[in-house]
Amino acid sequence: MRRYITSCLVNLKILIIIPSYKPAYVYGGPIRSVSNLAEALVQEGHDVSVITTTANGSEELDIEAGREYIVDGVKVTYFKRLTKGHSSYSPDLIRALKVKVLDFDVIHIQSWWNLVSVQAAWICLQNRITPIISPRGTLTHYTFSHNRSLVKRLLHTFVGRKLLNQSILLFSSTREKGEALKFVSVKDTEIIPNLLELPETLKGTHTPEEHFKIIFLGRIDPAKNIELLMEVLNTDFELPFHLKMVGTGDEAYISKLKNAMSTCHTIEWIGQADGDDKFKLLAEADLLVLPSFTENYGNVVLESLSQGTPVLISNNVGAKDYILENNLGWVVDGGPKEWREKLNYIWKNHSLREEMRHKAPECIARDFRKNNQVVAYINLYQKHIYNIASR
Repeated sequence: MRRYITSCLVNLKILIIIPSYKPAYVYGGPIRSVSNLAEALVQEGHDVSVITTTANGSEELDIEAGREYIVDGVKVTYFKRLTKGHSSYSPDLIRALKVKVLDFDVIHIQSWWNLVSVQAAWICLQNRITPIISPRGTLTHYTFSHNRSLVKRLLHTFVGRKLLNQSILLFSSTREKGEALKFVSVKDTEIIPNLLELPETLKGTHTPEEHFKIIFLGRIDPAKNIELLMEVLNTDFELPFHLKMVGTGDEAYISKLKNAMSTCHTIEWIGQADGDDKFKLLAEADLLVLPSFTENYGNVVLESLSQGTPVLISNNVGAKDYILENNLGWVVDGGPKEWREKLNYIWKNHSLREEMRHKAPECIARDFRKNNQVVAYINLYQKHIYNIASR
């Protein structure tokens, strides 16, 4: 029987449902932010379980399916998936959830548009459990118009909208919430930024040079609008730049980008970088660029700022409000012409970049303290349980 706790909660039983989990880092930022959350909740004394699949891009994790592992303090069970891509159909996971769904105080579903999340939401509601769902940027005009858009629209019309409207939606930014509410009518929403593991000290040294050191760090994916960046840099761009492309993605897509820029010798393809190596690359750069078509927040924006490196992002990145409010970078609403003009402006304003470099780490340390964010999640969970118990 499900526990209902109305007094001061000391220990919560939390279930996180996500189609992929660490070490499946091929999926980028969500894997890191979700695992950071789970581990931080355990450190605060809560009982956290994760159920997920063996998904690891086009491959499977080399792990025994159906067995519970302790992954950095978190109880994680990986189930075999029968379909790849974004569907992640896993009958074993669904069967296990049906058995255990009443054993937890809070069920937090991460992501949408996959059969793990959609079926999990349906099971919760069938058992009169209101799940918390973090869509993670999947309820936007871009997602409804790309990658099997007709299937998404049909699923949303006949199933998804009803499930989402009966759930609590947790967003990482006001932009993500505003986009999502164009497609759903859910009444209960919250906003909490992603929980990241940010270093307390700089991991690299920035040395001004005669060329403009630009970095892109993240999944190499069409949603990141990398073609725009390539067009800007490959069309009469006179600045003495050096671009580092850091990340992995579909090999065919990366090959296509490399071929398009084969005559440009100032682009360096680094591949995956993690931990101190990642933060060192960010610290050494003059500017991080993120031209995404859609980005519910943009974890790399905070990571870059934590190392003092200002950012240039598109108007579609959820972190834009924070950047503008604190004057920690620039936001572009436009195409190649606007990006080219802004890059020229930034390169010429060395003193402004240095001012941001000194200011940014302090701002991030102040506004994104890990403990404060964990408390925000716990408060949300407690409020959720109290509201259920009061009905």
